[in-house]
Amino acid sequence: MTLKNILEKIMPYTLLIAISGGYLVFLLFHYISLFAPLKPIAYSIYDSLAIAIFIILFFAFCKINFKQMKPKKWQFYLVAIQLIVSTIIAFYISRTGDPKNEIFLCGTLICAITPTAASASVITGKLGGSESALTTYIILSNLPAAIGIPLLFPLITNSELNFLAEFVNILNKIFPIIVLPLVCAVVIKLLLPRLHRFIVDHTKSIGFYLWAGILFVLSAKTFSNIAAARCSHIEIYQMALIGALCTAVQFSLGKLLGNFEKQRISAGQGLGQKNMLFGIWVAMTYLTPTVAIIPGTYILWQNLVNAWQMWHRERLLITCQKKGITPYQEE
Repeated sequence: MTLKNILEKIMPYTLLIAISGGYLVFLLFHYISLFAPLKPIAYSIYDSLAIAIFIILFFAFCKINFKQMKPKKWQFYLVAIQLIVSTIIAFYISRTGDPKNEIFLCGTLICAITPTAASASVITGKLGGSESALTTYIILSNLPAAIGIPLLFPLITNSELNFLAEFVNILNKIFPIIVLPLVCAVVIKLLLPRLHRFIVDHTKSIGFYLWAGILFVLSAKTFSNIAAARCSHIEIYQMALIGALCTAVQFSLGKLLGNFEKQRISAGQGLGQKNMLFGIWVAMTYLTPTVAIIPGTYILWQNLVNAWQMWHRERLLITCQKKGITPYQEE
């Protein structure tokens, strides 16, 4: 059996493997002193996650066919929800002084403002949604995150800098990660078509394996955060519950709004399937490791939702095939 065949067989279990591997690494570093000298290497790998996120988005944007991109009303509704909800939560956090509620609210803010995952278009296509519509929304959802995070986070961080200085500081870190990949992809597509074709043809799986690697590292970090958090078991369960509620609300609201234009699957994935690897990185960079627990649980919940939807879609296709009818498919 070749390496390619092995990778194809284990691909459906990537999420489980990455999370389990991250948990194993956490146990090794946390309980076995023999691995202590390797901690600086682990920290350096974590510090390079921003570069990995940039590469994943760059490869995803390189595959975009701009001729197929047609804006829909639901896309602008979802962008408005992303901005309005995030703004309300941020201003409420700036007014409240309860540390425990602040952790829950900050976690909810991360779940709201984080843009759509680059892989969402692929899942959308498999579920019968419109890949081109979702791809358009992926770009749109990154813009409010690029603007909203630098504008809103100075209100809730405990930085000694003034608002403008903190805004510039955050903007310098956020902009290159979620906007620059799109700019680079467009420039290469327009000016270097041969290089663009080479990237599209030879990097189909790199983004996926980078995603798995990031998930592995962040899983280990999330378990470490849970162990280090000065929270009771009840509070940890509450954080997991908040992650579940954010997942359910965003998937449901997206489907509800998309249904008006007969694109409930695309809109549901657009608002529900988040680039939570980026969200966790933002939480750890600008807030606290404890806050990162909530978007960490969001990854698990959204993948459970996707797994159920994929299972339901497969059953629907089989039923439609037996009855000789056309299954639901968005344009």
